[in-house]
Amino acid sequence: MRRSADASDVDGLEAFARALQSTFPARHDAPLALALLRLLSDGRPVTATALARAANRGEGEVARRLGNWPNVERDETGHIVAFSGLTLRPTAHELRVGTRQLHTWCAWDTLFLPALLGATADVRSTCPITGSVVELVVAPDGVRSARPADLHVSFPPLKVTDTADITGSFCCHVHFLAGADAARSWQETRADDVVLDVDAAFELGRRAVSALLEPGSPTVMEVSR
Repeated sequence: MRRSADASDVDGLEAFARALQSTFPARHDAPLALALLRLLSDGRPVTATALARAANRGEGEVARRLGNWPNVERDETGHIVAFSGLTLRPTAHELRVGTRQLHTWCAWDTLFLPALLGATADVRSTCPITGSVVELVVAPDGVRSARPADLHVSFPPLKVTDTADITGSFCCHVHFLAGADAARSWQETRADDVVLDVDAAFELGRRAVSALLEPGSPTVMEVSR
């Protein structure tokens, strides 16, 4: 993978996406993962009882499955408040779905979560180099608009990524970079990082989460509420 790339680098994106699929352990149970994401997107902590009902599963089965998934964050009562990039806790990356103000663990999450949620989202973040505000409208099938238009996303080298601590080893390094100068500045001090333009980063996300969408794609998305 080149240190910077665009959406035309199909082979490079495919290889990178395959490597990143391991950061989604829940891909082996897409219906349950999507049910959890949909419930979280309502903006309230999710109980095991509510998730079992939404996924049409037994509560014991759901509890066992969640116990095997890393990076499921809970509040002090044990209710789920974050999963697979979507969080109810404030971060630097805002994701508004309808009237619901949500957040994500990293910039990249805002690009693939709309497809998993089946909804268009308004995104707001900040470039760590320039300090400027970044705003996007992201639909399930692509980035509808981005300000600034020349937008990039940083990714750390996969060798430092630990799926047991995805927020501490990966997400904290994934940011929107506003403009080519910001992208170059980022890579001057982080030579091993990958920087993609925003359309390539969206395509990377689409490919990386494909396993969550492929098993009966239309019906998987229609979890009961």
